[in-house]
Amino acid sequence: MKNQEKFNQILETIKRHSLLLTEDSQKDLAKRLDDFEIGLEESSYIKVPLVGVFSAGKSSLLNIFTQKPGMLPVDTAPETAVAYELYYGPQEAVELYRKGKLVEEKPLAEIKQLNCEPGDIAKVYCKSESIKELQKRGIILVDMPGIGSGIERHDAAIFNYIHSGTAFILIVDVEQGSLRSTTMHFMQELSQYNMHPAVLVSKVDKKPENDVKDIVEYIEYQMTKFGDTHPFISTVCAVNNNLEGLNCYLATLDPDALMAQKLGKKMAAILKIVIDQLKLRVELRSKDVSNVDEKLRQIEDEIAKVKVELPTGNSNADTPEKSTQDVLDNIKETLEAKSSDIAQMIIDNEDSETIKAAIISIVRAELIASLREESEQYSSALNSAVQEVIKDLATIEINEDFLKDFGEIYNQVLGAIEVLLNAGSIWGQMAKILLPFLPDVLNWLFGKSESEVLEEVRSKVLNKCVYKIVTALQPTVFKITVENQKRIQEKIQEELVARMENVKDGLREKLEDANKTKEEVSAEIDHLSAAISELQACSESI
Repeated sequence: MKNQEKFNQILETIKRHSLLLTEDSQKDLAKRLDDFEIGLEESSYIKVPLVGVFSAGKSSLLNIFTQKPGMLPVDTAPETAVAYELYYGPQEAVELYRKGKLVEEKPLAEIKQLNCEPGDIAKVYCKSESIKELQKRGIILVDMPGIGSGIERHDAAIFNYIHSGTAFILIVDVEQGSLRSTTMHFMQELSQYNMHPAVLVSKVDKKPENDVKDIVEYIEYQMTKFGDTHPFISTVCAVNNNLEGLNCYLATLDPDALMAQKLGKKMAAILKIVIDQLKLRVELRSKDVSNVDEKLRQIEDEIAKVKVELPTGNSNADTPEKSTQDVLDNIKETLEAKSSDIAQMIIDNEDSETIKAAIISIVRAELIASLREESEQYSSALNSAVQEVIKDLATIEINEDFLKDFGEIYNQVLGAIEVLLNAGSIWGQMAKILLPFLPDVLNWLFGKSESEVLEEVRSKVLNKCVYKIVTALQPTVFKITVENQKRIQEKIQEELVARMENVKDGLREKLEDANKTKEEVSAEIDHLSAAISELQACSESI
């Protein structure tokens, strides 16, 4: 992949010029580069999960794609299904990973004998030319457990691929005729992460051609309802070996571009840190600075104070209580907006597990969006307060790029999701709320219009379910908020100290310049400027 090679070349350039930085700055940069290299290694392939309800035909389709019938288990029990990542390998085998650790390895022929637990990932190595060609392009297909299955860990596993995957393919059984309500909520959630998956209608041999065409058009209409203006929708059929739709979609993927989109901002942020530090030193050494000794003592005093307490002054940042309430209000408003959809699922006699999966998807997406918004508001407010306090030190700027890392917020949200996936807490409460009035729906239908029934059920959802969900989430959201605000304070404190240390080092160099010739100083400044130019060229190439 071209971008992987480019990123590696930029890393080498940064490492070469890092020797120009101070010792503390080199240590900080080394950590950032290590983190980036881990992300780069993980992004050497883009993973494309195939998702869908159980029995949608995902495994059968991939068995045909690999030209290895029976390779992947089909019709497995929902409780034992895992994610299968497909790799090329001359020695066919399967490795089972649990929480990132290899726990079992077997010949591929014994894949059904794996001792799987929900949430496991199996890496399947097979001699398949189709998989080999995809892998050369940097694409790995993943056969996922069914969405909306009622097995909570499966929802968590799929969510994990929302973080690491960059493209999704939804497989829909033609006999469904449309996207189910649970699937719709999942697709809407993906759209909120700017992921618009392809939809492949499977098992099309079971319907007349005109019926298939109508189903495809209706699903296209459903997709456009939540913002995908140009959805990719096609058909596949394992029985007829029809893979045209799958192959066409895979051909549209550009792994290089997806990698650049995923890692480009992180690389740009690292470059900016190094460039800013070098520019600061050039600036201090190039201009006249009076009372250098006094300024050194002043900044050393300031560094000591900042290490004890971040100078935020009269910050207008939200308190943890206010921020928590904002997040919960957003979740409440979102659930209220979706209350008719939830009520309709109840009226349609959807099972409680399906309703649960839909609500998980709704809450999860809003929780992530709200926590991210609150984090940005808090960090921006603290930054403004700090800048006001230290405005006399004009050379110092706080780097806010670390606030844009979705991965940080994602990891925190996973903790909150544990509340939603705990059958003994919120969902146990919801069962007690829902079950007593579900049977009454049939009675309400008698003598009432459909709209009256919908409004009555919606009222029950609003008055009981939504309140219970928000109340159950409050302690976890507050805990995340407190920890997140502490993390932001510490990061800004670290950045501020680092910037002030850079100023101090620059001033010391200014003192040392007094013992050098003008030509020596000029040559050193030229060397720094050349490094800045090379790093800026790297930044422009991203």
